[in-house]
Amino acid sequence: MCRGNTGEVFPNVVTPLTGSIVNVPFARGSRRCALETGLATREQLADFDGRAYALVSNVAGYLYNNVSLARSATARIPGLTVDMVDQQMFGLSDAPAHRRGPGDRSVAATVRAMKGMAVGILRPDTRRVPDAQAQVGAFVATAPQVASATNAELLAVPAAVAVHLENMMHDLVTASAFAGVSRSMVERLVAELGGDGLVNRLTAGLGTIESAEPAFDLWRLGRVVAASRELSSMFDAGLAGLDTRIAGSTTDDGVARFVAGFELFRQRHGARGPDEWELASPTWGSDASIALAAIDRLRHAPADRDPNVVGKQLAAERGRLVAEARSRLAWSKRRPFDIGLRAAIVYQAQREATKAACVRLLDPVRRSLAELARRSQFAHDDFFLLTIDQVPDALSHPDSHAEVVAERRARGDFLQARVPPFWFEGEIPHPGTWQLRTDLRRPDANRRQIQGLGVCSGVATGTAHVVTDPADPGGLEPGDILIAPITDPAWTPLFLAAAGVVVDVGAHMSHAAIVARELGIPAVVSATGASQTIPDGALVTVDGSSGTVTVHGIEGEMS
Repeated sequence: MCRGNTGEVFPNVVTPLTGSIVNVPFARGSRRCALETGLATREQLADFDGRAYALVSNVAGYLYNNVSLARSATARIPGLTVDMVDQQMFGLSDAPAHRRGPGDRSVAATVRAMKGMAVGILRPDTRRVPDAQAQVGAFVATAPQVASATNAELLAVPAAVAVHLENMMHDLVTASAFAGVSRSMVERLVAELGGDGLVNRLTAGLGTIESAEPAFDLWRLGRVVAASRELSSMFDAGLAGLDTRIAGSTTDDGVARFVAGFELFRQRHGARGPDEWELASPTWGSDASIALAAIDRLRHAPADRDPNVVGKQLAAERGRLVAEARSRLAWSKRRPFDIGLRAAIVYQAQREATKAACVRLLDPVRRSLAELARRSQFAHDDFFLLTIDQVPDALSHPDSHAEVVAERRARGDFLQARVPPFWFEGEIPHPGTWQLRTDLRRPDANRRQIQGLGVCSGVATGTAHVVTDPADPGGLEPGDILIAPITDPAWTPLFLAAAGVVVDVGAHMSHAAIVARELGIPAVVSATGASQTIPDGALVTVDGSSGTVTVHGIEGEMS
């Protein structure tokens, strides 16, 4: 079991309320995809009940992927290797070797896998995303106005979302599988021409990655702030109360443009934010300060970081590289190269678009639960310690649930204070043995090198700035190297405020990798321990081609 990819979706302990709503639909959608595509057999999934056992499981409060099951697909898809599965999906490098188990080999599943992958890669389903977006739009449109809705109407929202969540997870896992396989196909074809680094450049600057759109919009708002003396002065005064100060100002055209643009941003992307799949978390729509913190950093970025300009440059380079790579390939490899590259591009975008659709789908549920929490006698965070089947009675008889809430609060705090293992085999080590988060930081200024996975080409040298919360990026400056434990879309705008990005975990198809390629930011993921050991202020070089992160030491202290 591994936290790769799931860790960027649920970086923290999953609340009981969120888990009781999403766990089973997500498990059912993943199961459907696995069986349809031959990525798993019925024998393998026989005891997967969606709760204790699933392709993606909640283990000791944290979400994990079943790596062994994903690796088993190598027995049914010729050319697919364990290393490909590990690197594309999980960012694993030191896990135990795969051991084949019952059900790995299946003639029927092999036929399904070969047929499913062949059809999916030869003819990518371009209707999947529009259909998902239409489904989400219809669901959101029927959601009640939370302030005037009855408790029963609010409770009907999470009940009604299950079938849609199942469909979204089915589509997300399908797109992710096709993205990983098609990219692996291209990597093998161009291995002698440039390998991973070349494939990263062949899939950069697509202009179709939905999870990068907030960064583009926030960049424009940052330019408005930089051009306005009044807005700059308000941001200089600090983030506390900033939204109120901006709303109360009417003397500057730049302020008016900013207010209109910021409102449009929150309408478009208000469902997104840090830890956005967790229903208890705030979003850009519910807490303006999260987005304002990103804008505060972007207003200092130099004009040459404009993602629109960089995107055009990346697209032009991609076109040149595609033609060059194709011309250097043997004639027999050119058609497979065309097919694999097209599929990789389509499914990379489709994966991020489906994730965005799922987050929008969850937004009416989030707002309904927040209103029920407000009406209850529980604090907001305590309300999310209930399960969805307990909510109706807890609204009427809160005292009868006080004990279980207190017990879950203590358990959740205990787990959140500790770092779960990135991977484990068999039974998860007892949480009492996990490292405390307060003991994580072990700054080491000695010259050394951390080997990770290069996911966006380029080399950048700058001052390390460790950020653990996208809502609090501190003094991240344009020439800095952003060091993060994990990223989700709320981190995306900060990529533009840095010269390079280093993330502790991740893979070729993780969010940080896809967005870094879209924005052209040199990036290394799966840099184990980077956010724990690299000191703030250290001079660091990021090589997004080789995957190396070189710590040169603290500036001024280097010999």
